[in-house]
Amino acid sequence: MLKLLKERKKMVHAGQEVIVISGSHALHEHEKLSVAVSKAMRSHSLHETKSDGRFHVRTKTYLDGAILKEEMERSADVLSAGLLEVSDPSLSSRFFLKQHWMDEQDNVQDSIKHKPIWESYMPRNKKEKRGAGKKKHGAMYRTYGTRVIPVFVLSLADFDAELMMEEESLVWTSKDVVIVLEHNNKMIPLSYVSETTRQFAYPSLAQRHILAGLASAVGGLSTPYERASRIHERPIVNWLWSAGCHPFGPFSNSSQISQILQDVALRTTIYARVDAALRKIRDTSESVQSFASDHLKTPLGEPVKGNKNKSSTELWVEKFYKKVTTMPKPFPHGLVERLEEYLDRLEEQLVDLSSLLYDHRLVDASQNSTDILQSTIFTEQYVERVLSAERDKMECCSIEYSHPKQSSQAFVYGGILLAGFLVYSLVIFFSSPVR
Repeated sequence: MLKLLKERKKMVHAGQEVIVISGSHALHEHEKLSVAVSKAMRSHSLHETKSDGRFHVRTKTYLDGAILKEEMERSADVLSAGLLEVSDPSLSSRFFLKQHWMDEQDNVQDSIKHKPIWESYMPRNKKEKRGAGKKKHGAMYRTYGTRVIPVFVLSLADFDAELMMEEESLVWTSKDVVIVLEHNNKMIPLSYVSETTRQFAYPSLAQRHILAGLASAVGGLSTPYERASRIHERPIVNWLWSAGCHPFGPFSNSSQISQILQDVALRTTIYARVDAALRKIRDTSESVQSFASDHLKTPLGEPVKGNKNKSSTELWVEKFYKKVTTMPKPFPHGLVERLEEYLDRLEEQLVDLSSLLYDHRLVDASQNSTDILQSTIFTEQYVERVLSAERDKMECCSIEYSHPKQSSQAFVYGGILLAGFLVYSLVIFFSSPVR
């Protein structure tokens, strides 16, 4: 257990703590869990060549990890469904809250407030503004986050001596659970061959499989011999990378996490943060575009016209924000200014991040990516808050766009001609020499 904890700490970042809670439970005492294991049993036909040179067909039983996880979630057993429910990251804010009952000052080092930074100068109402800065006893603050990863080690006795999970593995991993199969058989022959030697799986080495599952679930590591292919739309396997100092696959020869895998896990985390930040930026831009397309139009209800290479939002920004005009601003002036400053700062941070990755300064790059993601979250919340406030202002009235109606000018022209004819007749009548 100590060795496993030591290897597990290699997968976390600075400032993060690893706590391992272990327990042993008899499977026959948990009826629902036993039923879930029984339902997850599957079998398939296996074709083998024996020493006589003929094909022999036999049925091989295996444990389906996906079905087992689904059955465990549906069960009423706290040991299975309860742990899987707590492993949901969205529930961490509900179960793991740091409480300050009698403290007079906030400890910024070990807790953060869930309240966004933008709300410090944008209160929802006057009550929040008057009560800002006052602390009440019993206030609850969110911590940095606690994640629970259940690891189920199924030690099965009196089962098939060659029982394994799908794809001839002894571990099944998803993003929130690790399931490891263990039994008292010494070795299980596999269909993999290294040169002329047949490979074997060792069910008694549960520690290696646990470490491999945790590396995938927590560290985001994939097997070294697999890579994602968008062309094939499936993982591509290259067994030349399968042998080495890692706990993955049938050709693994170590129960440790090497320094290369640690760097890969950290680099993957950095890429994930930057990707999440860019997605949030894209969503924020789309929300602004949607608001502009719904509410920002010309007085005749037509979209603003201009350069074809620019969006409608950019045209409105140039027309009402960049240029000096007395017309009402379609966006609050502060929103556009802060967005512009944020995007400029984000561009500088991304340039710095690329240079840090090029110099292999992964720790500094990780801190940079954290700052990028955090500022992106705050910006997204600020934009949503401003747009929501603007929509609330528009709820009191409705805006309708319509072209001016073209009234008929026939009666006007007819009246003008009639008046002209009458004046002409009067002039002729009074200027007649006969009178």
